[in-house]
Amino acid sequence: MTKLFPLASNRASLAVTETGGHLSDVTFSLPGGRKISPMHIAPWIGEAMPADAPPFLAILRGDFFCPPFGGNDVVPAETRVNGLTANGTWRLTNNSPAGLDAVLDGDVMGAKLTKHVEVRPGEAMVYQRHTFTGGSGRLPIGHRAMLRANSPLRLAFSPWTKALTHPAPVEVPPHGRALRAPNQTITDLKAAKRDVGGTVDLTIYPTPDGYETIWMLIADRAQPFAWTAATAAEDGWVWFALKDPRILPQTLLSHSNGGRDYPPWNGRHKRVIGLEEICGYFHFSHAEAISNNPVAASGSLTAVELRPGSDLNVSYAFGLAETPPGFGSVATIVEAPGGVKLVDVGDRETFAACDLSFVTGRKG
Repeated sequence: MTKLFPLASNRASLAVTETGGHLSDVTFSLPGGRKISPMHIAPWIGEAMPADAPPFLAILRGDFFCPPFGGNDVVPAETRVNGLTANGTWRLTNNSPAGLDAVLDGDVMGAKLTKHVEVRPGEAMVYQRHTFTGGSGRLPIGHRAMLRANSPLRLAFSPWTKALTHPAPVEVPPHGRALRAPNQTITDLKAAKRDVGGTVDLTIYPTPDGYETIWMLIADRAQPFAWTAATAAEDGWVWFALKDPRILPQTLLSHSNGGRDYPPWNGRHKRVIGLEEICGYFHFSHAEAISNNPVAASGSLTAVELRPGSDLNVSYAFGLAETPPGFGSVATIVEAPGGVKLVDVGDRETFAACDLSFVTGRKG
């Protein structure tokens, strides 16, 4: 059982795992006192894992930071998927009831890596910042946030320039099944081509049972901040994430709905969606992310650059807002005094108190 470091405010609580730095038991309190725990914890927690399973898989939950994001085939001393940050040990350097700082036990391409996580009074938000100090080389990075769709989620995104599906089937029989046709540019998110013919609406999750799929959106880098949103209309809330599109230019969507039949998945990992803010080439390897891959060729960065004597900050925040009756898919998220205003496709509004400057770096 991994050690947990708990954090709490009056509107948000969670714990950070010592192994892998995963966010566990994320719970938000809505204004009327209702508590919502929207994030996923794998059904196999506490079970024996396959001998070749990396540590992150045994504790899979909530959200965790990955450099490299995906396969690890460049750094000789570390070959585990998602790297040392998702599998190794985080040592506390500062801790308070509502925040913590930790340092990774080991380096990433020569860089020292520190983690900051905090919650704040009056805000149903979780703030995270990872700082690389020094190091050298190009590196794909990303956050692997996972929601559980107990009721349908309506997905929406800030302006994007391109939507792509995975170049090859995510899973193939007898090990599993892929949902949508590979290697396509999607022009209509409501009508992506299925692997077995026909189309599927990628803006509503869950998609059909028994399938896996991965696809990617490339954000418009000109916007001051980018966002991803998932509305649980039946339950009266919307989850949203905020990022800087110049640091994390892509959103990787991972639909996991019972389409993997091998351990530890065994067809039971269902109604889970990864809303993963990344700088990478899908979930492919480090070597592929720093190569001349199709996403990089389109003009979207697929790796950050570590430099000796320099710091690189990766800031990311997510939270929850209560929604009024009839609130549907988010159409836009805009800055408002003291936070952000979320507006749906029918012009209904809700407000979330938050510090947008944590992500943008802009004050006032």
